[in-house]
Amino acid sequence: MKNATERTAAGRAVPRALAAATLALAAAGAAVTGAATPAAADPLSSCTPTKGAIVAVGFGPWGGSVVRGCDANPTTGYNLLHNGGFTTAGTQHDGPAFICRIGNSAFNSGTQYPTPAQDACVLTPPASAYWSYWIAPAGQSTWTYSPLGAMSDKPKAGEVEAWVYGSTSIDGTTGKPKFTPDSVRAH
Repeated sequence: MKNATERTAAGRAVPRALAAATLALAAAGAAVTGAATPAAADPLSSCTPTKGAIVAVGFGPWGGSVVRGCDANPTTGYNLLHNGGFTTAGTQHDGPAFICRIGNSAFNSGTQYPTPAQDACVLTPPASAYWSYWIAPAGQSTWTYSPLGAMSDKPKAGEVEAWVYGSTSIDGTTGKPKFTPDSVRAH
């Protein structure tokens, strides 16, 4: 079974590239913040169009924005998500590969969503309420529902991956991210 669910801090300076991306997303109706990482002031500084991949997670259902991170040498989509500054929890039934919760310190002190009160993460969540996984290879300006789970996906240089929570059809025809790959890549 395909695993499609693998689901700025206020007051700190925002690098110029991140500010431009924020403006681009604001114009598109979404907000974006960079993931807080100890390795660099700009969480995306180690990724370029020819090196690394970017991951974006939309926390909109909980009043948040799109938070971005990157990994200069991701081995899997799961690795990109974690090295990009996100934490995850799987389901008790399926283990860590079926991502039920995602958190990041740039949004609500790293609380993982959905919270345990919203989903106990015991069984696989329904298609009406889960983290869906989307990819956009370098140069692609639209999202594609990932044909692989995050532990099987091998991000390529310049790729953007997205995680959004909500209702997504199994074939990926509905539930696409409301933000674009280009808005995530914006510098």
